Amino acid sequence: MAAYVHSKMSGGLAGGKGYQDLLDQILSKYKKTELKEALEAFLTSSLDKRLSLVDAKSVLSFFAERIPRIGKDIVKDVCHFALASIQPRIVSFEEQVTNIRLALSKIYEEDGQWSNSAEVLCGIPLESGQKIYTADFKMEVYLKITQLYLEDENHVSAEAYLNRAGLLQAEVSKGQLHIIYKVCSAKMADFRRKFSDAARRYIQLSYESAIHPDERMTSLKRAMICTILSSA
Repeated sequence: MAAYVHSKMSGGLAGGKGYQDLLDQILSKYKKTELKEALEAFLTSSLDKRLSLVDAKSVLSFFAERIPRIGKDIVKDVCHFALASIQPRIVSFEEQVTNIRLALSKIYEEDGQWSNSAEVLCGIPLESGQKIYTADFKMEVYLKITQLYLEDENHVSAEAYLNRAGLLQAEVSKGQLHIIYKVCSAKMADFRRKFSDAARRYIQLSYESAIHPDERMTSLKRAMICTILSSA
């Protein structure tokens, strides 16, 4: 199947639609081991320098969009293969790498592998790459990493990314990001045993009308617990 994919790619396809059709054919035709080999062959051929940069970007974008269709038994391996293959030319494919990482992170999160999910997101070159990201996008990613590390009780790493998110507060436009930041900050103060600070932050959250009533009640309960602990 790998030879078939290579021959189809090297033979030339009718623009982006041709690559899209080939990828869809691979996803519908092969299963498990054969699918993994076919997708790796597809990705390898996509990065062949004989393929124009425009076509290569198009192919990898199609691949990123179709990651949810890949079986869970091989999807992580295929995504890591894609990222490793792109790495030598990452400057040319930053947008595609970002989309692959976002999709892969979601898969790890769904499997409860919080730190793995966070580490995949950490690989997005938000500050060091050629692509310019909006403050909203950067803060959203930093907060997601913070939340994932908090789920895994890795508070040191969580705090590092929470601090990065904090530096962007004045630049973001999405109100929801500010709320998520407040939630993470309250949890961090709670973990650091700064109970008075945590109680104050939880109380503030309990008054946030944008938060679901159940979550507001949870924040109020946590505020009460932290208040008791602060006076112990």
